[in-house]
Amino acid sequence: MIEQEYKFVDIEIAGTKLIHPFSIKDERGGMIKEYSKELFYDYGITFEPVETLYIASKFGVIRGIHFQKVKKQAKLVRCISGHLWGVVVDLRSESETLGKWCSVDLKPLVEVFVPEGCAFGTLAFEDSTFTCVCGEKFYAEYDDGIRWDDKDLSISWPLEYISNKVILSERDRNLQTYHSYLKSIGKKNI
Repeated sequence: MIEQEYKFVDIEIAGTKLIHPFSIKDERGGMIKEYSKELFYDYGITFEPVETLYIASKFGVIRGIHFQKVKKQAKLVRCISGHLWGVVVDLRSESETLGKWCSVDLKPLVEVFVPEGCAFGTLAFEDSTFTCVCGEKFYAEYDDGIRWDDKDLSISWPLEYISNKVILSERDRNLQTYHSYLKSIGKKNI
């Protein structure tokens, strides 16, 4: 039997945590405990799941960088199968790390907690499925995002792993710039 206890790791953006959930595997198969309210609270994460999405991305798909501008969503994102590169961007107007980003390598048995006010995007290194457990329900009228290749954010997407063959939705191709986002919240470019 192989057992892994929960492990919480703080990463560069305040409130963002890389999480290795509890898991157990034996000759019958296995089990993963994705979320435990009490344990998460012990590690400083106050999070109440409201909705869960299952998302499939083909090799080379970039999703995001998405956020909800009103009724902001904290998210717990876990790779179920495949391999994803995730990026968290701090969009909290009063944060010391406003406009900063950090990346996470998401494979099965790894999840990331994205706090309210941050945006999230993924790049699929292979055909992948992941869950996005949201702390607020989805409202189409508040759904928003920033271009994945925004020059001011300067995110270093590891495109070499997909031979630079990016697949984007029409919507993601037409997202706003970080500069436009800052103007919309009354901030000057940083």
